[in-house]
Amino acid sequence: MPSSITPPRRRVLPPGPLLLGPAALVAALAVVEHLTGVAGLTAAGGALAALSAGVVLRQQVQLRSLEERGLWRWCGRSVTAVAAGLAVEALVDLTVRGPAAADLRGIALTVGGVVAVMCAHQGMLTWNRFRTSAVHPVDWINFVGSTLGALALLVWAVAVGVLPADAPGWAAEGHLVRAAALGVLAAMTLVVTVLGGLRDDPRAWLLLVGLGAMAVVELVLLPWLPADGAPALPVVVSWTALTLVTARAGAIKPPPLRGHFASTLVVTTCAMVAIAASTAVLVLDSLRPAGTPVVALLAAAGVAGGCAQLLRTASELAALAATRKEARTDPLTGVANRRAMLEVADRFAAARTGAALLVIDLDRFKDVNDRYGHPAGDAVIRTVSRRLQARLDGGALLARFGGDEFGVVLDHDDVERATVVAHALHEAVREPIDVTGRVVRLDASIGVASTAFGDHHDGELVRWADTAMYAAKRAGGGVRVYDEAADARDRDEIALADELRALLSAPDGDARHGALELHYQPQLDCADDRVVGMEALVRWAHPERGLLPPGAFIDLAEQTGSMFALTERVLAQATRTAARWQAEGRDLPVAVNLSTSCLGHPGLLPSLDGALAAAGLRPEGLVVEITETTLMHDPRHAVAVTREIADRGIGLAIDDYGSGYSSLTYLNELPAGELKLDRSFTMRLTSDDRTRAIVSGTLELAHHLGLRLIAEGVEDAETAEALRGMGCDRTQGYLHGRPMPLADADAWLRARDEAGRAAAVGA
Repeated sequence: MPSSITPPRRRVLPPGPLLLGPAALVAALAVVEHLTGVAGLTAAGGALAALSAGVVLRQQVQLRSLEERGLWRWCGRSVTAVAAGLAVEALVDLTVRGPAAADLRGIALTVGGVVAVMCAHQGMLTWNRFRTSAVHPVDWINFVGSTLGALALLVWAVAVGVLPADAPGWAAEGHLVRAAALGVLAAMTLVVTVLGGLRDDPRAWLLLVGLGAMAVVELVLLPWLPADGAPALPVVVSWTALTLVTARAGAIKPPPLRGHFASTLVVTTCAMVAIAASTAVLVLDSLRPAGTPVVALLAAAGVAGGCAQLLRTASELAALAATRKEARTDPLTGVANRRAMLEVADRFAAARTGAALLVIDLDRFKDVNDRYGHPAGDAVIRTVSRRLQARLDGGALLARFGGDEFGVVLDHDDVERATVVAHALHEAVREPIDVTGRVVRLDASIGVASTAFGDHHDGELVRWADTAMYAAKRAGGGVRVYDEAADARDRDEIALADELRALLSAPDGDARHGALELHYQPQLDCADDRVVGMEALVRWAHPERGLLPPGAFIDLAEQTGSMFALTERVLAQATRTAARWQAEGRDLPVAVNLSTSCLGHPGLLPSLDGALAAAGLRPEGLVVEITETTLMHDPRHAVAVTREIADRGIGLAIDDYGSGYSSLTYLNELPAGELKLDRSFTMRLTSDDRTRAIVSGTLELAHHLGLRLIAEGVEDAETAEALRGMGCDRTQGYLHGRPMPLADADAWLRARDEAGRAAAVGA
């Protein structure tokens, strides 16, 4: 069982007190240090404030999405580095005296600041590349080079007198190094904000303002360094403020993500700026009468770092181009694949000239693989591809969809020209192909579609061409142009098939998709005109289309695998009706047709047993009719199943005799009791002597085999009389009655009963 105990959530302290309290403490200590001259107080308070900022950022890491945790985790390390630098500075103030103290304090703050900037840079890289945690080493080469280039600019400014150079020791050097690193990080933050989809994110702008302000502070305070060379008190306060600003940015709720982060564009832009700035410094320094070697060396490092980034970007773009080409190329033939074809089709379709699309499916290609193997099949595909390509001009794109299917996009919407091209490609496919010393002959089914046919959005052009190709395949191959009317009929059939599946899957009584109704057609004895049976014929009472005959949906049921479910519904209704008639004293077996798929279904016999049991019908009250075509689909299985049906006492009739491929052998083996003569013979019986001879021979054969002969399609008295004279057993047709709904069939039977009683009284 799942545990009801949930792990306790880590308590998150509010960021306000954690940041405002230390900020107030630093301000107070700065005032005390300024008034009393006791060094190290502000640095110690700044270290505590930076540690508080780190606590806030570590809390925010757990609250942020996976994409952002890297940024704030590295920002937490950044403020920790500042805290370490300030703590070392405070410790130096308390323990070291003399000239060395100033240098140590400057080094501590500079090292802490540079490490902090490096951690923040890693965080910005992670934020920019938010979809992956990988950061390439070249990113660091670019950053270091950019920082050295910025430092070259500052050193050059000192050399030419723009910035003062009279500060002793590490003071000026520390300021310049920190200002250069901060300036590069601020520039990168600006580029990430503008180009990386963060323009609506206030956190990015807050970080940018903090970094920019800090870089300005470092440069502005450079002329006012104290005489002992120690970092100025405002610098310590400013670095502390930067940590608090970073923590405050991390505590802001992120806005919804918009756009996308352009990682390659960001780092490339930074590299180009670094190259431009470093090159400018090199040029400016070379114009001075006496150049500064340090400036040239630093600027060269800046150019090298930027170039390394550009080379890496170029390599990535080349690899990306190769990957894109592979993603749009069929590996077997080297032509375009389906994805590339669709892109070109959309581009052509949007142009003024429009587009035409051919879909080519190779017929009988499976036989090649089965007979010669897949390597031979691959060779055939490559040969066909070369032949198709040779028949196309420069305004066409050949693509392989996969398997044995190709597509061709033409840069015009002229259907006649496209059809000419399709016929040329068809002839190319039909040319003999030599495979391992044997000749292979293929055919093709080609569908043609064009943007000239109408609205072609959302893949309609491909669907049109596919529809035309399948129409060609049904016709035995060749070229077919998309026919909107035929397509509408096909789509209507698909919709009807879906509704039929829904009807058969719904419980009885659910009328959302209509209902199945059985209509009954009587069978009469030729000797005395007695009603001796009924054939059940299914109809679909559709809620919108009205009463649908079997021809509208039986084939759909067979094609979609719904035929057995349909037959089960028919069996249930037919057996209930037959049982009621039996209870009323009418001995009227009801005949139900079985299709090929039903005869082969493993659930047929259990369904027959279940229908009889549920209705309380004796087995002889049910007759199943099976066509010759159904029997010949799998004769051995048909004989076995029909014997099991007959063993249950259920009647068996062979339907539509003479319309299929008759086999006297299996006719002799089948345990049938009735033979139903197809209506095509009955309708010509009185007008064609040859037909009359066939019917007479069939009657004699049936009687010799012990079968009753039922003639279907009897529509007039002359035909009925001729059949009676030839010895036919039973007749069925419009002469006696059309298929009737159950209520009408009951009324028809009652009318027959009353007429019979009236005739008996009159006699």
